[in-house]
Amino acid sequence: MSFNPVLDDVSPSGVVFIPDFLKIAQIDNRKVVVYDSLDEVKEAEPLTKQYVLVISESDFNASLPLVIDSKATILVSFGCTFKQISQNIFRVDGEKFDRFSLSYIIDFIDINSDLREKVALNNEFGNSTYDKLIAYAEIGVSLAIERNQNVLYDKILSFLRNATNAEAGTLYLMNDNKDKIYFMTSQNSRLGLNTGGGRREVPYDTTSLVGYVCKSGEVLNIPDAYNIPDDKPYKFNDAFDKKSNYRSVSMITVPMLTQKREIIGAAQLINKLDPVTGEPIPFSSLDELFLKSLATLAAVSVSNNNLQHETEVLLNNMIISSVKAIEQRDPATKGHSIRVAAFTMAILDRVLADDELCKNYKIDENIRDTAETAALLHDFGKVGVREKILMKRERFYPDQLNAMKWRMRYILASIPAGDGRREVVSAMLDQIDALNLPRPHTPEEEELISKASGMKFEIGGDVIALLEPEEAEFLNIRSGTLSSEERGDMEKHVVYSYELLSSIEWPRRLRLVPAIAAAHHEKLDGSGYPYHKTAKDLGLVERILAIADIYDALTAKDRPYKKAIPTDIALSIIQKDVDAGKFDDKIFALFKSHQQEIDDEVARKTK
Repeated sequence: MSFNPVLDDVSPSGVVFIPDFLKIAQIDNRKVVVYDSLDEVKEAEPLTKQYVLVISESDFNASLPLVIDSKATILVSFGCTFKQISQNIFRVDGEKFDRFSLSYIIDFIDINSDLREKVALNNEFGNSTYDKLIAYAEIGVSLAIERNQNVLYDKILSFLRNATNAEAGTLYLMNDNKDKIYFMTSQNSRLGLNTGGGRREVPYDTTSLVGYVCKSGEVLNIPDAYNIPDDKPYKFNDAFDKKSNYRSVSMITVPMLTQKREIIGAAQLINKLDPVTGEPIPFSSLDELFLKSLATLAAVSVSNNNLQHETEVLLNNMIISSVKAIEQRDPATKGHSIRVAAFTMAILDRVLADDELCKNYKIDENIRDTAETAALLHDFGKVGVREKILMKRERFYPDQLNAMKWRMRYILASIPAGDGRREVVSAMLDQIDALNLPRPHTPEEEELISKASGMKFEIGGDVIALLEPEEAEFLNIRSGTLSSEERGDMEKHVVYSYELLSSIEWPRRLRLVPAIAAAHHEKLDGSGYPYHKTAKDLGLVERILAIADIYDALTAKDRPYKKAIPTDIALSIIQKDVDAGKFDDKIFALFKSHQQEIDDEVARKTK
C-alpha cells in the first residue's frame, strides 16, 4: 500500500489515521490516512495535535507517543460495547464500525471536548457536570449505529429530554430543499404520549417557535409559553394544550445544526421538572449549553443515518440492476434470483421464530441483510459463463443442428441407392429434431444413435462422419441440455461469483456475502461443488439458500428446456437428498410444514 508521509492540505477538522483492515478510506470533512502498520503513522510529518488515531486494541499501548499526542484514540475491538475509557480514549465494536459511525464518533469527541472547555469556563455549573458528560457518552454514540430511522428519532428525543429532565418534547426535521418542516415524533410523560413514525408537515414561518428557530438558527429559551412579549415575531400555539387539557410552561427550542452549520431541523422541549417538587421550572443556561451541543450531535446522527440510508438504497438498487443484467444473458432463468431470495428470507424468518431450532445455528444481527444480499447475487458469476452455454435450450446449438442436417442431406445425395446405410442416415435426418429435445431417448432412438455414431462415408476423396464426436456426445446427454464439459463450465459460475463478489469492498455487516453466495451448490456430505464443503463448513444461511435454490429450479415455470415439476414431486426429490445427508433435515422439515404459505408469500412478493 502506498503511504504519503507528508500531510498537506490538512482538513480544519484534522486528520484521521485508520488501519487498512477496517476498509474505510473516506470520512466527510476530514483527511483520512490509511495505514498498514503503526510505523507508517510514526513517519508522518508534520503530525498535528488535531489527529485522531484509530488502532486495533491488540496494538494499543497507553504509553505510545502516538496515543499520548493524539486528539483522541479509538480502540477497535470486537464483541464489545462503546466505552469512554478516559477523556480521549474510546473503545468501539469493529462489527458495527463503518465510515458513518466513525464520523459520528469523531464528531462526538469534538463536541464532548468543546463542552468540557465551556463547562470549565463556567465554574458555577459544578464538578458533577463532568460525570454527566461521561454518562451521555454511551447513549450518544448508540445513536451512531441505529439504522431504523423512527427508532433513531425516538432515541434522540429521549436523549435530549433525559439530559434536561424535560417532561415533553417534539422533534422536527426539514426536507432536503430546506423549505419545509416536518413533525417526526413527540413524547409526553405526563400524558403517557409517545407518537412516532409519522411525517406531518408543519408551517414554516417565523410566527411559530420551531419555524423561527429553523430560519434564524437561534435558541429560544422561554420561561413561560403563555407570557411571550408581544413584540416578538413568534407566538405560542396553544391548540395542543386545549385539546389535551395540558399546560405548557417552560419551553426551549434548539436548532439541530450539523458540524457544517447546516440547519436540518429543531428539537423542542417542554416543562423542565424540578427534581424535588416535580413542577415545571425554566430551562437553565446549562441546559441551553448542553442542548446546543447535544442537538448538534443529534443532527450529525440524523445526517449520517440519512446518508447511510441513501447509500444502502443505492447498493440495493445496484444489486437488483446487476441481477436483472445477468438475467438478460440468461432469459430462461428470469426471476430465479429474486424468487430464491424471497424463498430464502421466508424460510429464514421461520427459523428465526423457532427458538429451539435457532439453538443449532450461529445467529448474528446482520443475518437477514446478509442472507437477502447473498441470495440475490448467488448466480452473479454467470456473467463469466459463455453466453451460448447460458442460452443453450436443446442438445444442439441452432447453427450446429443446421450444419448436421445439411451434412446428412449431402451424404444421402452422394451415396448409391443400394447402400444399406442410407436407411440409418435417412432415419437420423427425419428424427434429428426430436432427438434434439432435452428428454430421455426411447430404446429405439438409443439404438439408432448407436448405429449412427460409428458411420463414416468416403465421398469425393474425403472421409465424412455422419456424427462428429461432439455431436454424438450431445445426443447422449442424459439430463438437461449440457454436456459434461459444458456443465463443468456452467458450474464455474459459482467460483466466478466468489471471485467477483470478493473484489467488492462490502460493508462489514455484509462481509460474508461472497462466501455464502458461492456455497449455494454445496452439500452437507461434501458432494456439492465447487469446494466440496461439508456440514461443519456450512452455516444457517448457506443451508437455507441451497434448499431455496433447488426448490425454485425444480418448480420454476419459465424453463423452456423442462416442464415445471409439481410441488409434491419436487419435495419428494429434495427429501431423497435430505435422507442421503445432503441437505439439512430440520430446515427442510420446517420448510415442508410451511410450504404452501411460503409459496403464497413468495408469489405475492415477486409478482
